[in-house]
Amino acid sequence: MKKIIFTLVCVMAAMTSLSAQDGAKNLSQGQWNHGLAIGAQWIATDLGFAQAESQVIAKTNENYSLDDLKVMYGGRDKWVTFYDKLKKHENETGDLDKLIATITAEYDKGAVIKNGVTRDVNKYNASHTGDEVNTNPHDAAATTTDEAKDPNAENAAPAAENADQPEATNKDAQDNKDEGNDSGHGLLYILTVLGLALGAIGTFLAMQARKENQVIMRDNQDDIRNMQKQLDKMRAALKSGAVAAAATPQGATRASNLDEKEGLAQTRKIEFDNRQPKKQEPKKEEPKKVEPKREEPARRPEPKREEPKKEEPKKEEPKAPAMGEPRILFMAKPDENDNFSRSSSQYEPGNSIFELTTMNGKSGSFTVINKAEAHKLALLMPGDTLTRACSGNNIQSTAGRSRIVTDRAGRAQLENGKWHIVVKAIIHYE
Repeated sequence: MKKIIFTLVCVMAAMTSLSAQDGAKNLSQGQWNHGLAIGAQWIATDLGFAQAESQVIAKTNENYSLDDLKVMYGGRDKWVTFYDKLKKHENETGDLDKLIATITAEYDKGAVIKNGVTRDVNKYNASHTGDEVNTNPHDAAATTTDEAKDPNAENAAPAAENADQPEATNKDAQDNKDEGNDSGHGLLYILTVLGLALGAIGTFLAMQARKENQVIMRDNQDDIRNMQKQLDKMRAALKSGAVAAAATPQGATRASNLDEKEGLAQTRKIEFDNRQPKKQEPKKEEPKKVEPKREEPARRPEPKREEPKKEEPKKEEPKAPAMGEPRILFMAKPDENDNFSRSSSQYEPGNSIFELTTMNGKSGSFTVINKAEAHKLALLMPGDTLTRACSGNNIQSTAGRSRIVTDRAGRAQLENGKWHIVVKAIIHYE
């Protein structure tokens, strides 16, 4: 059994090593360039002027590049700065960790967008080889130049621009997608299925061995119990024989010999040999009758000493268990690990955004604080304050909004001294 478990552990270790090598391989040039574009889209979103990614894909395609985004967002000072920084890295290559480090290093709030960029890049690479990424600006540049000049016209782009894209482009992209799935991830899927099968077999064998050990232990315990019962019966028989013998004039010597030699055969011999000296033993027992008389006066004062002890339990009567009551905590914005960065029992202007109610101190529900100053703080930077704890339609678009309404409270639980967000709250703006 140990050999089988050892073999399974070795196989799982080898599969883990292969999977790690497959996950750490370098990205293709197309995947690298599109990853830079995804980072630029997140930067534009955090700066507050980006269009939804669905609109970007509708105007270009799902393989949009940095140049496509430049055509859409035009010559904004902040956008041009980050575009130039990321454009310098287009000819580089590396693995996923290097790509994420490159994007976050060029943005002063890289930690804010890190999780979103990583998720979107992994989602894209899972179904694309990167050969479909555009290397030049899309032909729709002429139709979006005016929109880039006017920031208020960002959401007015016509959906008819997709008609300009040839059908052959979509077909080629789909073919490349299928090839990437088959060649890049086929081996990983096979190894994963094999690992699950071996793990199931190992678990089954381990459970069988455990059951066998439990059966053996139960049988041994039953044997031990039976032996213990037999020993108890033998002891009871010896004691009953000793008591019966002590009831006769000859029983005193018999009882003493039983304690010393623990044998019934020897006691029978001693009964016949020592009959005459046994008559003197009852004389020694006569003075014992006086002893209980001496003990009686000693027992009378004892209850008097015990009387004051009855007052001690009265001191413990006021101790009553406290009933659980709801507790309200005020939370600051969440960090990148979806933990509330700070909690306080009192509202702190300029810091408190969420209100959490808990009954047991381990889990609770939270909502956005219904205060105008808390709403103003959250709406200034929704990417920092709301997106990790809340969800809703167009949660990034806060222009002209002044109030936050909680449609459904979120859930959080205390983990390692911090309140971790388990279920996001659902909100909308007014």
